[in-house]
Amino acid sequence: MKITALIQRWGLLRIFALSGFISIIGISIVSGSIYFSFLQQNLLAREMAVSSEFIQSVSLINNPEAYFEGSTNIEDKNAVEEFFNHVVGIPDVFRATIFDADFRIIWSNDEQIIGKRFSDNDELKIAYGGESVFSWGVTDEHAKQEHVFLPDDVEQFVESYIPVWDEKHERVIGVVELYKSPRALFEALDRGQLLVATVSLLGGLILYLLLFWVVRTAHQLIESQRTRIKQASSRGVELNEQYLRRIGSELHDGPLQSIGFALLKLDSIFKSGSDSAQSVKADFVVIDKIQRALNDAVQELRSLSAGLTIPELQELSAREAIARLIERHESRTSTSVSHELHNLPENLSTPTKICLYRLVQEGLNNAYRHGAGIDQRVDVLVQGSLLFLTISDGGPGMDIDDISKSNDVDHMGLRGMRERVESLGGDFEITRTGKSGGVKLIATLIIDD
Repeated sequence: MKITALIQRWGLLRIFALSGFISIIGISIVSGSIYFSFLQQNLLAREMAVSSEFIQSVSLINNPEAYFEGSTNIEDKNAVEEFFNHVVGIPDVFRATIFDADFRIIWSNDEQIIGKRFSDNDELKIAYGGESVFSWGVTDEHAKQEHVFLPDDVEQFVESYIPVWDEKHERVIGVVELYKSPRALFEALDRGQLLVATVSLLGGLILYLLLFWVVRTAHQLIESQRTRIKQASSRGVELNEQYLRRIGSELHDGPLQSIGFALLKLDSIFKSGSDSAQSVKADFVVIDKIQRALNDAVQELRSLSAGLTIPELQELSAREAIARLIERHESRTSTSVSHELHNLPENLSTPTKICLYRLVQEGLNNAYRHGAGIDQRVDVLVQGSLLFLTISDGGPGMDIDDISKSNDVDHMGLRGMRERVESLGGDFEITRTGKSGGVKLIATLIIDD
């Protein structure tokens, strides 16, 4: 209920604009951070792997194993010193430290830490297990005890713990700790971070704008359809009321008048009460009039009821249904209707057939009522996916500008025809057949291929 109330208050498009922007930009930032972190870790891991391979190859050449294990022999000391000189000569290394198996520093280019032991170093323990470890740090954070001995001119560094294996690569004899400040790598990472952030945010913004356009277009379409449905519903109610008034008018002015006339005549017969021959003869004349009036009433009721029904359009093609309708119209009105229905598609949908049937029925009734049935014509033309239906007559015509009157019962049928066509997505037009008069109704419908 709270969500529904929020949507009604703020609107679906506005809620999407805010939530979508926050979500997409947030996802872009998180995904960019994850990607950059992955890139950073892989570049630093590659940097450490190169250093580890170099250190292991130098160890095999200089063989410092004896000194790692506590030898005081001068040759072993020289071997370690040679080994250390190669290590400290690795590019970007500003401090190198060698640990023995007791976690004691036995060699370093920072003499003040030689002989010290740092027991809080978990990375050193992992390295003694045979796995290289690296981490990225900043000098002013002092995450470890030995960080207080780092030079002041270094802002950020990469700290690596690289195990040194024996000659047979069976056990770890020591660990080399390297502090490197690869400026070129850090600058590349800074540029990469800026590039990743820019691409992520720009991509998220483009995605947001695209989704916003799609949602906005769909929202406008839904609102347009909702408005059209509401208007169509309102017009439908109005048309139903007008149809009811029209049927009432037809009943009142047609069959009810005849039935009322018959009742008055019957009443006059009952009131006369005379048995004379002249009176009986007059009664027969009145009865004859009554009979004709009732026949007229029955005929009008049949015609009226026939106009409210539709034949079984499911079993008939559109051409057959309209041909029967034209035939009945000609028989009822004693007029003729020219028509061309040969290219009417056989596979029209039922709503389209019903629409065509009602258009022809109302159009011919109007042609007979207002155009005296002169030059009545029904034509169908199909061009691609468009069907053009034309109903025309050669009568005196009518005031086309007057058709839009909302309360005019006589023109209600034409407005109903327009509603039928537009409900199927088509167009409806009313024109004159010529300068002297006559009316032409043109309906354009979209049909399936």
